[in-house]
Formats: sequence, structure tokens, C-alpha cells
Amino acid sequence: MSVRLTHSGLPDDITPYRLKLLLQQAKASLGLSRGALKYLEFAIDNCQPSDFRQGKICAIWHSLERLALNFGVSKRQVGRFEAELVESGWIKRTYPERKSRSGERVDGVIKRAAGINLAPLIEQAEYLRLLVSRQMQANEDHKRLREHIQDLFRQIRELGNADANEAATKILPRRRPTELNGIEAMQQVAEALEAVLADFSSVDGQPEMTDGSDKNVRLNTNKEKKNKTRMAVKASDRSRSNTTPAHARLLAAEQFGAHIDFYANGSPPDYESITCAAHDRAHELGISRRIWGEMCTQIGVWPTVLCLIVADRNSQRKGSFQRDNAAASFTEMARSEAREAAVLGSLIGELTHALIQSGGEL
Repeated sequence: MSVRLTHSGLPDDITPYRLKLLLQQAKASLGLSRGALKYLEFAIDNCQPSDFRQGKICAIWHSLERLALNFGVSKRQVGRFEAELVESGWIKRTYPERKSRSGERVDGVIKRAAGINLAPLIEQAEYLRLLVSRQMQANEDHKRLREHIQDLFRQIRELGNADANEAATKILPRRRPTELNGIEAMQQVAEALEAVLADFSSVDGQPEMTDGSDKNVRLNTNKEKKNKTRMAVKASDRSRSNTTPAHARLLAAEQFGAHIDFYANGSPPDYESITCAAHDRAHELGISRRIWGEMCTQIGVWPTVLCLIVADRNSQRKGSFQRDNAAASFTEMARSEAREAAVLGSLIGELTHALIQSGGEL
């Protein structure tokens, strides 16, 4: 016994040929196998344009043998294609189990069809168009980001600074944005490269932090006090960094990140909330107020904070960048930065690349 399954018709501006094109353009988003897509295209081609009109039956009733011969595969493989399409909601079987397929067309109109019905596909034509539109926008976004990353590498190269080039290379060793999977990873790389370019171009973009005292190094758990917390040391022009708060939050380890979120209090992290969090984390790690103040004086507040973020994260890593003692690593790193003024950018670049490659888990 066959099932009469009609549909509401294709939109006026989508022809059967256009429906095939939409399937081809949306294939990356559909997640269907190549064989399943080929099956859908075959089914569309073997229906008549009038079958796609509102209230009509749009179906094929080719036997498995005939389909297998057409596709050059086994009947079992054809069955897998059909099962995949049924499960994902693109076709419907309208013939009784273990019965042969059949249908009747009179004066060009299908009167009955015990076979494979395309009504689910036709009903999702607008969804297909939306998928294609989103894919086109994503492709355009990817293209712009790729070009932006390539331009950032060019600008960094034109600085003529070997340390800047090294820091950029550690972020994306082969310098090929096409190797990045997903727009989020591309955005992270772009932001990291922007920070390197800003750092080594000596761009004066970090807000000055003023007015504070030694008591701020102790753990502060009162949200009402957070807006009163400030740093006392002014960074020199040489040591200022334009690594953004968002980038710094990305690099922060779990506990440090929790402190940042606490001080940000539901808002995007900024220089102040991250600096306050750094006081708390420095206290937890056993970094003395004397050492902290000394480093802030020598290399600036924000670079000191970034050194702590990198040292804290590295203390929880495995491999060649692992450091057992975060406090000692921080002190060594900050003093090296004071001597060479180039260590931090390279380490931030390496850590950013490692996080991107590992999906955020080291």
C-alpha cells in the first residue's frame, strides 16, 4: 500500500536546477556523504519540474538494482545512502517494508508513488538557501581574516626586528592562515599578531594606572573594593605593551582567569580587572611585594602582569616550556625582560600558538 505524500512546493525563485546548486553549495554544512548527495541530485534529475509544484507528489520508485547500476555500487551501498538521507530528514520512504517499489504517472502527473519521496527536501529549500548564505558570509569572513593576518605578517616583517619576527613566527610557525581551522582560531592569531606589531612598534596605547598601595597584593574578596584597587607604578614608554586585556584573559590559567572574571564582574576584562587579579595571583604564588614593585618599576605594570600570566600558565604545562616554580619563573622572566626588552613578546607568541593548537588545553 503506497502513501500519498504531497508538499507545499518550491519557492517561486528556486527551480529544481537551483535546488541542486544549493545542495552542492551547502554540502560542507550538511555533513552528508558524497554518495548521499549524489543520490539526492539523481532523484531531482529524475523528477519532472511539475512534480515540485505545490500539492504534487515528487518521488522516484527506481529499484535498488537499477540505482546500484547507475551509481556503480552495490545494492547494500545504495541502501546506506537512503538510510542516511532518511535519518537526516531529506527523504521519506513510502513503500511497505520488503515490498517492491512502484508508481503511476498519468498525463505527466504522479498519481501514486511507493518509493522515495522528496517532500522533506522540498520543504527545506529555504533552509538550504540560508545555509548557503551563511556559508558565503563565513567564506568572506575567512577571506578577510586571512588577508588581515597576511598583512600583519607583512607589517611585522617590515619592522626589520628579528625579535618581532620570532614572536610572530611562534604564533603561526608556517605563517599560513589557510592552515587554521575555524574563524575563532583565526581571530586569536590575528589578535596575537596585532599585539606583537603594537609591542614592537612602540605604539602608545595602554591607559596609565595610578594610585595604590602594598595592601593590594593581598587577596581581595570584597567586590565593593575592586574599583578602589589601583597600581602605583607608571610604565616607561619602552616597556609598555599593547597586548589587549581580551588576549591576556585568553592566556590566563584557570585560577588566574577566575580572579579576572571576579574583578570584571560580568563585564569584558580590562586592564584594571586583570591587574587586580594579578595582585591576588601573585600573593597566592608567594611573590613578595618587594619583587612585584621592583618589576613594575623596571618594566612597567602591564608587562609585569603579562609575565605573571605566562609564568603561571607555564607552571601548569608539560614539555619543554614547563616550569615547576611559577614565582621563580616570573622573577627570572621579568628580569630578562628588563635586560633585553624582547623576551615577553616571544613567550606570549609561543603560548598563544600552543593554546590555539591544543584547543585551549595544555
